Amino acid sequence: MDITRTTTPNAGSPSYQLEGRTAQNSYKGPSVELKDKIDKMYEEINRKNKSFADPEDHIRRKYFDPTYLHYQVLDGNLSSGNRMDAYINEMKVLKGGKPNVSVIDYAYRGYEAPRIHGEIESFRRAIHDRLNMDFQVSKLFEENGIRIPNGVSLTFRSDLYTKRITVLGKIDDNLKQKIETVLNQGKNADVLSLHIVQSASSLGKSEQYSLEKSRLWNLANKIYRYTGYDMRDLEARDGSFFTKDGENILEKVAEGVKNATKGNTPTEQRAALGLLRSDVKYFSEKGIYKENAFTDIEFKDGHLLDVRQKYKYGVGQNGWIHDMAKEKGVDDYELSKDGIKLLSKGEPFTVPSGKIAAYQKTQKEDDLPLHRVIKKALDEFFDKIKLDIPMGTNLKIFYDKMPHKLFVYGIHSSVISDMVNSSINQNKEFLDLFSKLSMVNFSKKI
Repeated sequence: MDITRTTTPNAGSPSYQLEGRTAQNSYKGPSVELKDKIDKMYEEINRKNKSFADPEDHIRRKYFDPTYLHYQVLDGNLSSGNRMDAYINEMKVLKGGKPNVSVIDYAYRGYEAPRIHGEIESFRRAIHDRLNMDFQVSKLFEENGIRIPNGVSLTFRSDLYTKRITVLGKIDDNLKQKIETVLNQGKNADVLSLHIVQSASSLGKSEQYSLEKSRLWNLANKIYRYTGYDMRDLEARDGSFFTKDGENILEKVAEGVKNATKGNTPTEQRAALGLLRSDVKYFSEKGIYKENAFTDIEFKDGHLLDVRQKYKYGVGQNGWIHDMAKEKGVDDYELSKDGIKLLSKGEPFTVPSGKIAAYQKTQKEDDLPLHRVIKKALDEFFDKIKLDIPMGTNLKIFYDKMPHKLFVYGIHSSVISDMVNSSINQNKEFLDLFSKLSMVNFSKKI
């Protein structure tokens, strides 16, 4: 098949094209503001870390060596996610990276943190994207001299196999044809179809969505993008799809996927190709959709409006987001395509003041003797076992009260790791010493 046969003719180069979500117009909510604050907090922490002769060793010992003068008690749990988050963030920033956003980490360090609700942030992002898409579609129509009468409701239908947009509604046939031509020029159909499909998703509880339909949409998109073929024109047999000339479509699509994933790791590339082969085999055997092979969205008075779903994102449809924010106790915002404006404060994320104090303080002197005894015992143990553990290896030693056992992590050789774990658990002295500790984690550098 000639790929040009399936491409809508583009009469010249349109002056404006739909963009969809971009880095410039993407949603920037309270999590972005919190990220900026966390970045500044870790800049100061990093400045202090760099004042030590060996910043990496200082950070490691600060979180995993209870005998260290600057050891951080944090929340009192040596194997907690909070401890590991703080450690990872400090190491990332030291090496020039950016810290992960953690409300708990920020609050435990004594700062007032907003309560971030992941699902609400996803809904806000969807509403923000809709406001941007409204603006873009209206601008596209204006620049192409398209004027749709007020009060007229249209349906933009995206074809599952080609992403071609069809316009339904009671308007003049010439106007309908003009709208379809503009919406299918250049990349407009791709951008609008992606927005329609992302809106009619499981997040919004859309009746138009199913996991199987989403799989088929992604597969059909790859086949059409890399070969120009509409899946409906292919023959399904022998676990694949074939052209009328007998060419296996999987080979051509696989080559396209390989090129598209060149920058990925070999593991990620293999996973992408494995998913492709799995989907091709599944739909070759089960069959593709003959009906319901489309996704709809309405357009009225300059606004895209969702249909047949619980959570709708269009103007006049999305008031529920404010009720949800109040119900969940988070800050409520007025959303626009250009940003957010605070309407009312929710409940801040809080932790008990006692935990904050514990999180911020370092180890007390009267806690050290038992730790030093254990450290000495560990030194003697690793000196005696004479196993081939590379110099500089950082070991993590965890004690589990149930079933009264020690676990040593950090040895790359599985054989040597098993031998060390077996030997250390035969040492009753270690088990008894660790059982007296409220802490359960030690570090040992070979």
